[in-house]
Amino acid sequence: MANLINALQQLRTEQREAQLHVEKLDQAISVIESLNSTGVSRKSTRPTRIVSAASRRKMAQAQRARWARAGKESKPASGAAKTMGSTHVKRTLSASARSRISLAQKKRWAKIRKGSKPAAAKTASAPAKRTMSASDRRKIAAAQRARWAKVKAQKKAA
Repeated sequence: MANLINALQQLRTEQREAQLHVEKLDQAISVIESLNSTGVSRKSTRPTRIVSAASRRKMAQAQRARWARAGKESKPASGAAKTMGSTHVKRTLSASARSRISLAQKKRWAKIRKGSKPAAAKTASAPAKRTMSASDRRKIAAAQRARWAKVKAQKKAA
C-alpha cells in the first residue's frame, strides 16, 4: 500500500511540473506572436461581428455616396486635362487618318501575299499527298477486326 501512495505522489509531482512547463510554453508562444504582430492568440474567444441585412444596405448606400462624391471632386476641367501630363487624355483619329492607315495596311498585306506566292508554287511541285480509297479502308478495317477476334479467342482459351 505504501508503494501505491509513493507512486501516486510521484505522478502528482510530475503532473504539476508538466503543467508548469505547458504554462511556460504558452507564455513563450504569446511573446513570439506579439513580436510577430500576428495578434492572433489561441485563447482569444472574441465573437464575430454580425451585421443585419438592413445595416449592410445602409453601409453600401453610404459607400456608393462617398464614391460618387469622390468621382465628382476628382474630375478635372476639360482644358486642364490636356495640359496636365499625369492625366490620360483619350485621342481620336479623324476619318481621313483612319482611311490612310487602312490603305497602308492593305498595301502591306498585298506585298506580303505577293511575296509568299513563289513559296506556294514550291509546295505545289511537291508530291501529292497519298490518299486511300474507301474500299482499301474497309479491307484494312476487316483485317484488323479479324486480328482482334483472334486475340480475344486466344485469351478465352487461356
